Amino acid sequence: MNEVRIIGFDSLAETLDALARTTERISFINGGTDFINWHRRGRSESIVDLSRVQDLKYIKEESDLVRIGAGTTFAEIAANKIIRTKAAALAHAAAQLGSVQIRNRATIGGNIATASPAGDSLPALAVFDACIVTQGPGGERKLNLRELICGIGKTSLQEKELIKEIILPADGSKLSAFRKVGSRSSVTIARVSLAVLVGYNPSDNSISSGKAAMGALGADMVCLPTVEKFMAGRKVDNEFVETLARLLSEAVDQAIPDRDSRPYKAQAVKGLTFDIMNDLFGDKFNTL
Repeated sequence: MNEVRIIGFDSLAETLDALARTTERISFINGGTDFINWHRRGRSESIVDLSRVQDLKYIKEESDLVRIGAGTTFAEIAANKIIRTKAAALAHAAAQLGSVQIRNRATIGGNIATASPAGDSLPALAVFDACIVTQGPGGERKLNLRELICGIGKTSLQEKELIKEIILPADGSKLSAFRKVGSRSSVTIARVSLAVLVGYNPSDNSISSGKAAMGALGADMVCLPTVEKFMAGRKVDNEFVETLARLLSEAVDQAIPDRDSRPYKAQAVKGLTFDIMNDLFGDKFNTL
């Protein structure tokens, strides 16, 4: 195992200044829940501990946006009233991630940067079209998830560039939810996950717009324009739920046609669809 040194600073400004002055190979750590597996690879000369950087830890609402510091833990996200009201799917995903101990350490920035297909926050961020703000020696960049995540465990983050902030639209009129299924009932890694965001008109029980994103199906979140088109203008009833479940199951077949896990995941996502529709509209149709 190569020797490395771990350094840390109390502010983002100090961190960026130190990064600009060093010539060492740098990697970042925050919650550190994947640290041991990474550390064995010996890729860097120094590890910058971001857990001390206080100005990466916040959740705030500004105008029509919700801003989340990359150092915010999943425990904080799950409990936050703004997130639970404006971005419920993200709160649900945060509450289902790992154990209590992991949620108290793991951060949203780390979950994104790890770029795991099973990352619980990723489908929820995808349905909100989240903007990921990065900062490095080359300045600030704003990317969407597809631009940032470019493979399993791979990102487009440049040398010495870190995730600074996540920005979501703060449209509290839309409904959202997240569900996942794994090999265990709790503290489980997702085998398939689903997030749904809808604009809902209670006056006529119809959906004005909708989006769904599935995770744990490969490097990319699966977000289908055909599903969005289907949901727009639909009445919420049994037929709607059955058709949506079928479309999402077919999307799994298309996303992983050669995987041994395809039949299981194609069936499992149907169950997730029914569960999410019950979460959002349980009184609008008969439970299937």
